[in-house]
Amino acid sequence: MKNKRAYFTTKWITYTAVLTALVVATGFIPPITTPAGRIYWVDGMVLLAAYLMGPLAAFIAGGVGSLLYDVFASPAMMLPSLLIHGLQGAIVATLLHFVFPEKLIKWEWIWAIAVSVIGAAVVVGGYFIYRAVVYGVPTAVTNIPRNVIQEAIGISIAMIICYATTFKQQLKKNNLLPDFKNEVMEKSEDE
Repeated sequence: MKNKRAYFTTKWITYTAVLTALVVATGFIPPITTPAGRIYWVDGMVLLAAYLMGPLAAFIAGGVGSLLYDVFASPAMMLPSLLIHGLQGAIVATLLHFVFPEKLIKWEWIWAIAVSVIGAAVVVGGYFIYRAVVYGVPTAVTNIPRNVIQEAIGISIAMIICYATTFKQQLKKNNLLPDFKNEVMEKSEDE
């Protein structure tokens, strides 16, 4: 019996790296300051990664991208950001690409909104739990409105980029979008 191991195609690795870099870069865009706190732009790129790629790539882009941003901006938030935004990307990608019926591809944008709301609930709930444990429930409650607004902005940004324009369609048409379902291949140890 030959030993086999998985490997990823160059296209998959490149897209995952670019989307991770976009998550990091959008973290450095100046946030919107509100009475409830600062609103960041990262969620739009996490969702874009989920719309374009599979669950693993979306987890890496969202989680690792947020973690890398927090290395510079807020080291205490590195682990929560990794888990929360990583799960956001993975859950949205899984629901969008594995649960959505292919025969309704014309209506994918509606399903993308619905699963993005589920991803938003993961982020709002995740940060609520983290802040409740670390800072107490009153502080966690005061951050809910800011997180909800941030998620609404993120969903809007990702929907505009991916579905309001023909961005995703053009990538598919020109064979530039990785077929993430087939991008993980098995390679024999003997090769």
